[in-house]
Amino acid sequence: MPKPKRDSAWSWLVLLCVLCCQIVLGGICLSGGLFFVIFTDAFDTSPAEAAWLCSLPITMWFISSPIGSLLTNRYGYRVCSFVGGILAAGGLSLSYFATSSTLLFLSYGFLTGLGLGINYNGCMSAINVYFDTYKTLAAGISSVGHNLGLIIFADTIVSLEENFGWRGMLLILGGIALNLCACAIVMFPIEVLSETDTDHRSSIKMRKPTRKKSLNFSVFKKLSFDFFCISNVFMNFSQGVYILHLPSYSKDVGFSRNDFGIVLMVYGISNIVGKVFFSFLGHHPQVNVTIVYALSLCVTGICMGLTPVFLTRTGMLVLAGLVGFFFCVTGALINAIIQKIVGFSRFPDGVGMSLPFKATGNLIGGPMAGEDLFFSSMRVYRLKNAPTTLVSDQPHDSELYYFNICCVLLTVTGSYAFSFYLAGVSMVLAACLMVHPIMHIKHREMNHQAKNIYLVSEKEVEISETGTFIGTQKVISEMENERHLNIKSKFIDMDMADRTYEVIPELENRYEQCPRL
Repeated sequence: MPKPKRDSAWSWLVLLCVLCCQIVLGGICLSGGLFFVIFTDAFDTSPAEAAWLCSLPITMWFISSPIGSLLTNRYGYRVCSFVGGILAAGGLSLSYFATSSTLLFLSYGFLTGLGLGINYNGCMSAINVYFDTYKTLAAGISSVGHNLGLIIFADTIVSLEENFGWRGMLLILGGIALNLCACAIVMFPIEVLSETDTDHRSSIKMRKPTRKKSLNFSVFKKLSFDFFCISNVFMNFSQGVYILHLPSYSKDVGFSRNDFGIVLMVYGISNIVGKVFFSFLGHHPQVNVTIVYALSLCVTGICMGLTPVFLTRTGMLVLAGLVGFFFCVTGALINAIIQKIVGFSRFPDGVGMSLPFKATGNLIGGPMAGEDLFFSSMRVYRLKNAPTTLVSDQPHDSELYYFNICCVLLTVTGSYAFSFYLAGVSMVLAACLMVHPIMHIKHREMNHQAKNIYLVSEKEVEISETGTFIGTQKVISEMENERHLNIKSKFIDMDMADRTYEVIPELENRYEQCPRL
């Protein structure tokens, strides 16, 4: 079988497999409301205990991401995705034998969430390697899987529980999760640089990069990445407060407990549309995705803050749709932002180190919601009738209801209005924190264009049968006999410390040997 290349037909097959993985991940992690009702009836546990149990997978998704980075650095994204699939399927299958909620904490909560988080990191790393020109578009398409998973699994979980009981339902979900391993098999390791010019009898070969054996904490030495991580804290804090208060606050404009899911449905549909739109927009070469990301967060914060002002049914629906549309950049453009900040080679570390900050924002924002919201929202899920589907965006956007036991803002202010103001200010602050990464990336690009330096990756490049060039930050204009070479270079890595280029030399005279440089 020929080796797959970047942006090839095989790359789109990998994207399809990653999309399937995200559907499974989103369907299991974001369906905590359904599992809450099921586990409460099965074990007669307190609502608080069941809520902690149902939201543990989504928390482990975030926390386990550094472990996924470690596995990717040491063994590659294919092994990482496969191991994650085994753990997720094993956790769900072991839940079949659970006799208490304590065992479910270990199997369904910890093990399943751990596996899904590891698989997520491997999938994102695979997209980063398999795509170059269409990377932003591919990342946006894959993020839609979270929304599709929640839509598909909402009815699937209800149907399986009614026909096979909760044990059979978890066992079947374990079998479905095992398909994560099948999807991982498709993600063959590939070399970023691999070109051969048979007509000119010259070739370029890149040695496989030496895999790092541990986590690369050097990403935190980049101040722009630190600002990005802090921005994630405020962003998820804001969205956690907003999405948790939205259903309860919608009752003030005439939505009943049985139909407030309409508001979240509008939010979810606009979120899917936004992901498609921003994926194509970010694909355009003239679009600065970092600026688009920051402006979208700013608009999202303004819409959140205006929610108490336009307190009507129409106003609530319009603003919820706008929030869902613009906040989708956290799924559509996030991978492109991370790569621009940390570079191509450290992308797995960037993903792994940034997700725990999102979890921190959720942990802080959760207690800010009112207690009555959690238990009233759970009534939306009806096991015997058609359930109201809550279509959410990302794991950091939803379902951390288990922290709603503090009633902080509701107790202090007596109203949910202040919560929306706080959410809006926090989201705008998250956008402002992106100013430093924007300026840093822009300054770096300007320096690169001014110097006009073409660097070869830190790999050995064979230019001809006799000539060998070691690419270690050597200016090509200083190369001897450069008239014999027609250099074409393609920029891959924005990181100043680890630039990578595809270099395709062609001899002007195919019969003339290139001298040793």
